[in-house]
Amino acid sequence: MGNEFLNQAFLAIEKIVVELGYECVNVALASEDGRPVLRVMIDSIGGINVRDCETVSRAINRFLDDPDSEEADKLGDRYYLEVSSPGLERPLFTPADYERFRGREARIKTSELVDGRKTHIGVITSSDDKSVILDTEQGSRDLQFVHVTRAVLIFNGLEPQPKKANKQNGKRRKGEKNSAEAAVDMEEEH
Repeated sequence: MGNEFLNQAFLAIEKIVVELGYECVNVALASEDGRPVLRVMIDSIGGINVRDCETVSRAINRFLDDPDSEEADKLGDRYYLEVSSPGLERPLFTPADYERFRGREARIKTSELVDGRKTHIGVITSSDDKSVILDTEQGSRDLQFVHVTRAVLIFNGLEPQPKKANKQNGKRRKGEKNSAEAAVDMEEEH
């Protein structure tokens, strides 16, 4: 099973995923314990939950179990199907992914040294069909896609919530007064 099979499977599976209302992020074929493993990564604006994965999994299984499906013939009777979300640190696969996430921070690993490094962390500033420009702390990096081995968005967490002044775990510290108590004290002083 080579690239031609994967391309055909990707197109067929992508069509199923899109018709169900999801984005098909990636389709990959691996082997574990001598069995083929078909991994399908899906996404949606609101995120992905277990029910979404089950829905897509059932639809793909129906397609692969169809006796007229060329993909089912090539996978055989014994295969694993994994449907998952890309997670918080979403992998980037295509030039369109880089363009879509322009302005976001990414970690990109390359097979070749670029400016003395194989791991590059920075903000995606632009991309085309051949490379991505990453703005790193060391300067701008032009990373050729032929040398990219892995790329993921970096999840920096949610924005920190502003802390409430003079409160700790919703309780005042010993000796602290609320604004009404402080106002009474000021009136008594004058």
